[in-house]
Formats: sequence, C-alpha cells, structure tokens
Amino acid sequence: MNIPPEPTVAMTGAADQPVVFQPVVVQPAVLMTPMPLVTAVPDYLGYSIFTMLCCCFPLGIAATVYSCSTRDANMAGQRELAMSRSRVAFILNNVALGIGLLATTVAIIIRFTASE
Repeated sequence: MNIPPEPTVAMTGAADQPVVFQPVVVQPAVLMTPMPLVTAVPDYLGYSIFTMLCCCFPLGIAATVYSCSTRDANMAGQRELAMSRSRVAFILNNVALGIGLLATTVAIIIRFTASE
C-alpha cells in the first residue's frame, strides 16, 4: 500500500504566509478494447467477389467494399453498423446478379436470332 508523502510547507517571501503543497492523485487511464460479435452478421464477401468478376463489375466493387466494411464492423463489435452494411452489400449483389443475368440473356437472344 502506497502511503502519500507528508505535505510540504514553504514560506513565501512577500507576506510570510505558509503555502501547503498537497500531493496530486491521478487515476490510471482505462483502455477498453471492443470485442468481436458472438454471432457475426453475414458479410457476403464471396457473393460480392462473384458478382464483381462474373456479373457487373462496378456494382460488384461497391458490394465488395460494403462487405469488407461489414467484416470490419463485426470485428469492432458494432452490430447496427454491420447489419446496415450487410444489407447494402446484399442488395448491391442482387442487383448486380440481375443485371448480369439480364445482359447474358439478351446476348444469347441476340446471338441466336442474328444467325438466322
């Protein structure tokens, strides 16, 4: 157990009044580290990479960015942020997949109707 030192008394020159110096007690800094979520929100990273490479590149990139942001929020323990980012990534992936399927279907139709 630490015992604080006795107060020190000094005399001032002007009014000869004693000045008492009291020790200062400082509380230690508290460092809180966030814990990852126990049940992580899905990040759809694989789905995002698939849509980026196979369907619609620009929307796939955006979905990949949101998927990585979801993963970071999961690791930081921010459930609300992870849920919103996950929802945006899922929507972007679905839109990119729809555009890719539509473009593929149109390309196949044009290819087979143009050859006749």
